[in-house]
This record gives sequence, structure tokens and C-alpha cells, in this order.
Amino acid sequence: MVRLKTFVVRGFWFSMALAFLAPVAANAQFNEALLLSQDPLPSGSRGMAMGGSLISAADGVDALEFNPAALALLPRNDFTLSLFNRGYSSDAEFLGMSSDASQSQFSLSSIGIAYKYPTVVGHFATGISFDRVQDYTSSYSFSAVNKNSSLFNTQGFLQQLPSGDDLAYDLGLTYDIPSSGPYTFTTPFSGGNLETGTVNTSGGLNAVRLGGGVDIAEGVSVGATLNILFGEYDYVRNYTESNVNNIAYDTGSAAPANFQTATITDAVHQDQSGYSIKLGLLVKESIVNFGLTLETPQYMHIDETSSRSGVADFGGPSPVEYAGSFSDAESYDVITPLKLGAGASVHALGFTGSASVSYTNLSNLQFENSSVDMTAENQMASDSLRAVLSWQLGAEYKIPGIGIALRAGFDYEPSPYKGDPSSYDTKIISAGLGIPIGKRFAIEAVYRHSSYNTIHNIYQMVEGETSPGDANITSDNVDINDVAMTFQYKF
Repeated sequence: MVRLKTFVVRGFWFSMALAFLAPVAANAQFNEALLLSQDPLPSGSRGMAMGGSLISAADGVDALEFNPAALALLPRNDFTLSLFNRGYSSDAEFLGMSSDASQSQFSLSSIGIAYKYPTVVGHFATGISFDRVQDYTSSYSFSAVNKNSSLFNTQGFLQQLPSGDDLAYDLGLTYDIPSSGPYTFTTPFSGGNLETGTVNTSGGLNAVRLGGGVDIAEGVSVGATLNILFGEYDYVRNYTESNVNNIAYDTGSAAPANFQTATITDAVHQDQSGYSIKLGLLVKESIVNFGLTLETPQYMHIDETSSRSGVADFGGPSPVEYAGSFSDAESYDVITPLKLGAGASVHALGFTGSASVSYTNLSNLQFENSSVDMTAENQMASDSLRAVLSWQLGAEYKIPGIGIALRAGFDYEPSPYKGDPSSYDTKIISAGLGIPIGKRFAIEAVYRHSSYNTIHNIYQMVEGETSPGDANITSDNVDINDVAMTFQYKF
């Protein structure tokens, strides 16, 4: 099964004909929904350093994400700007061989302002921000001689496409077919080639957040945030098979005889847009705060374009190169599940200790409004996914006299797949500093490290079935290193 973890997508094919990961048109669809359903990147350096545990401890513009009710307690007007850099590395094992891959991305993480209004009784404040909600940066690679099978002999690669294109035939990787009547593509490839590939994803999901918080009783506030979501996702996969063992595939002179190498490139681009609403409640009791949040399902619209192209080289007295390509476009909607959150924090003598939990039932993912029947995707989500309870811990200590804040956090995000071992869960540790500059300015910095293990399916011999010839990455150890810096002005 192709798995999506943290900010990693394993493909977005919409039709069986476009499925380079041959068994998984339906599987790939709910991988996308999992991506959209994950816990968002914490807003600002403080929230990231404290593990995203600020449901009851947000104190500025970051309340728009963590708990809009906390805006009501805004001590001063707040303006922040945050920058973010992600470094992604992968160590994947394929057929007993290990391959490393890495990718990095620098972006604007957040910019926002929160403003408190004069009131006769209680408190009232509003805010607006732009935030990076998800970062799609990822990469993995593989390289090994496969003695047992070949992508070019799989059902998914050899099937005739609904568009009438026959990429396998166009590339010279199949035998000739009759000029009339029904036909089935056949090929001489059965194993022994060097299989290499790289997969890179990029882009991100952003949110414009507008919200407010107000006191409704002494020590009790409520709030709401409207999240207007938009972003882009790009997926590129290059797969190559090379005849490194000089296998004589055919005695003839025409392709597929004298096969040397072939490369298949798959690409997907998505434009994503949608919205959600987060509601919050905050109760302040002496040195202890309690918070509750409810986020409505995200209603996301996806416009997707997909393409596949390839080149194949054949040797012999007169070397020949073949090329071919096709593309497709689709659109559909994804509805992510309702999300509940709760948190508590202690504030005393310059110390803040915070904890929060977040619950969502990912088996309730839904796909709608597509020209393609998506019953299989909805059923797969129901059968394969589970409810997830993630939890976060954070601590902050402000050194008396100098006001420097020391921060640390931990975030635990279980795998959404039923039956997964704990090694597939994401563990995140973080640490950061807040350095005041005068009475109004501050600079905050954070380092965050995420790790987990996952697997990837390269191809299946028969769509929807498991067989000994399937090619899989059986283990991929992923490490993600995030660095962020926030500039804050209080006025």
C-alpha cells in the first residue's frame, strides 16, 4: 500500500490508464485527502517551538490558528512576519539496495496582524493572517537490478489507454500487433534490468485567516476563524530501466530487440482551493487555562492535470530512439473530516507548560463531484483508515530581568492506516528562543526535527492484486529538518 506521511504525497493519478503505480488509482486519491487532513504547520516560531500545543496558550496572531478565542486576551496589538526553511531527506531500501535523496525549500511562513478594540466591559480583538498550512516538499529515490519482474510487463503499463494512445507500443517496448481485430500487447521483458527512479514533490497549501475573539463572561471567551485555503502541488517521477546485463531480448532486428534503456516521466500539477471554519472556547482560571476547538470539514476543490512521456533507446547496427506522450485533466472535491481539539496550560513565575490533543476520524474522508466514479476511493478510506488522536506538549520559560524565552516541544502524530506499527508514526521534537529587542520588538527562532518510516509501491504486476513480482520500497527512513524565524512588533 502506498502511504502518505507528514508532508509526503505518493501520487495523484485519476484514471487507471494514468496509474504508474498500477494498483492504486483509488489509493492515490485518498492519499491526497490525507495530505489535506493532516495537522497543519504550527503558525509562527513560538507555536512551532512549543510543539503546536497552544490551544490554551496562544498569545497573539497565532491564536487565529490555534484557538481564535485567545484573541480576546490579546495584551497588545501584534504584527508578525515568519520565514521558513524545510530540509527533507530520505533513505529508501529497494530490493536490498539503499538510496538517499534530499530536497529543500525556503518560503514565507506567516504574516499577520491582530488588533484589540477598546471596550467598556470585557475584551474584543480581531486578526488577519497569511499562513503556510502544509509544505509538500519531499523526495525519494531507488536503484537496483530486479531479477524477477519489469514495469514494462505489468498490466497497468501494457493496457491500451482510453484516449486511444498506446505509450508502451509507441516506445517500441511491445511486439507488433495485427492490423485489424482485437489485440493484446505482449513484451519480452521479465526481469534482469536495472531499475532506477526519483520522485520529487513540491508546493504547499496556504491559508488567509480572518477571525475574532470576545469575552462572553468573566474569564470566558469565544472566537471564530475563517480559513480561505489555496495552493499548488507538483509531482514528478522519473523511472528508468537499463539493460546492464546485456540480455538478448529478441533475435530480430526491430524493437524491442536490442533494448538498451527506457525512461518514463510522470507529472502531476494541482491547483487547490477551499475553506474551513474553526471555532474556539477559552477558560482562564487563575494560573490555569483550558481551551476547546472545533474545525469544520475542509471543503477542497482540486483541478488536476496529469501527463506521461517516455523515451526508449535500442542498439544494434542502426540505433533507434522512440518517444511518446499523453496527458489528461480532471477536477473533483475532497471533504476532510471534522477535527476536535482540547488543551490546558499552566502559567506561573515566567513559566508556561502546555498540552493539547487533536482528534479526527480519517475514515470519514469523502470524494465528490467528479466525472469519474469515486466509489472505490470512498470505500478505501472507510476500510483502510482509522480515527487518529495526536498530542502535543510544550514548555516556555522567560528568564527574569532579560526576558529571553526558552522553548521546547514534542508532537506525536499516529499513522492514519489501520494496523500500522508505531514506527510509521511521526515524532517531532522542537526547540526555540524568543529574544526581546526593546519594549516593542522581538526576534524568535526555532529548530524542529521530524522522523518516521514509510513504504512505497513502485509497480504491481496485476492491478489491484499482490504478487511476488511486485516492486516495492520496503523501508524509507524520512528525516525532516525545519528552521523558522519570526519578527514580532507589539504596539
